[in-house]
Amino acid sequence: MFYNTFANTNSIEERYWKVNINLNFGSAYNLPTYLKIHQEAFGEIVIPWARYSTRGFQSPVYWDYKLELELKNHVYGLRSTHHKLHLINTTPEIAHFNISHGYNLVMAYYGWKKKYVDLLVGMGIAFSHPEGIINNQLVALEEGIPLYGGVYRLTAPNFEIEARKKVYLYKRLFFNAGVRFVAGYTKPKINDGYVETYPLNLHFAAGMGVDLIKSLIKNKK
Repeated sequence: MFYNTFANTNSIEERYWKVNINLNFGSAYNLPTYLKIHQEAFGEIVIPWARYSTRGFQSPVYWDYKLELELKNHVYGLRSTHHKLHLINTTPEIAHFNISHGYNLVMAYYGWKKKYVDLLVGMGIAFSHPEGIINNQLVALEEGIPLYGGVYRLTAPNFEIEARKKVYLYKRLFFNAGVRFVAGYTKPKINDGYVETYPLNLHFAAGMGVDLIKSLIKNKK
């Protein structure tokens, strides 16, 4: 009894945290979803099951980078993803249409560290840049936020859930790969009208990361 009491009073509790950054590349499968294109001088174009291609390995490529605070059992993070939407099943009125300079996601997420994978859930916003040729007219974003690569429209909300695996290769250097589902909504203005769609995507990405800061704190119980 004396030994157990002594052991308990002198046991050590370890707490650690670390900050890491990682960059991933990949692509996404876009589920068929609703698309409406409204132009004041023309009738509305509605595609109930619009199909998009990501073209993740064509320039500008798909990328995803994350900044994380990792604790013993949980993860807090911020991420930015450069995603693209190229309409596949066009109509006679649509020569081509895409959101290809980016349907750029900016998300905050929280995660649980499990035995085999980490489970992450998050939400955030998107910066979208639609363009195309519709009814023989060049269609582009009418107004928005000037950023690198063009003008973008801020849209929301977007939600995500991800399962990812992280493997350390050497001390602070690690490889990670993940699969995530993202659901969103966007309605940017275009010349004399607007575009409305509900992107639903299954993302596949992998890459490398590094722990920038590591801290281990030992406390006596």
